[in-house]
Amino acid sequence: MKGRKPSEETVVPFTGDGGNDERMRERGRQIAAELKPDYLSPGAAAIYDRLAPILCNPTINRLREPMLETFVLMCEARARHEQLRRFMATPGVGETYVTQTRNGEQIKCRPEVGQLNETFRQFLTLARDFGLTPAAERGLKNAGPSAEADLFEDDFT
Repeated sequence: MKGRKPSEETVVPFTGDGGNDERMRERGRQIAAELKPDYLSPGAAAIYDRLAPILCNPTINRLREPMLETFVLMCEARARHEQLRRFMATPGVGETYVTQTRNGEQIKCRPEVGQLNETFRQFLTLARDFGLTPAAERGLKNAGPSAEADLFEDDFT
């Protein structure tokens, strides 16, 4: 760190009691429970219960009512993805199968692999919208709360 070392009387010690973090987590759980729709599939409901309280935490505040439908779509895509992954992990299923054609044996990709890839793309696209990937999170941190307001600041002064 450059500059003069601070004197002891100018240093303000951190006085947080640590209880505020738990209150914020509890508030996030409350908001998530209030927003939770009743039409979620069982798999999507489990994913919602795992992710929504984190995103509803007031210090993060990435899940609000206008964004709920998009978040539900993300949970449903993730639930379908997990279901397809479990199916693909079934012994004897695999990603390919062999078929006999007039030209001999051919190895073909299962249709479920395409569905698995598509659900992954859907989930990843929506996860980026909520800042759930490292790159998207960095973009949200760099934008800051007033980044949108600064775009048109010169137009209104």
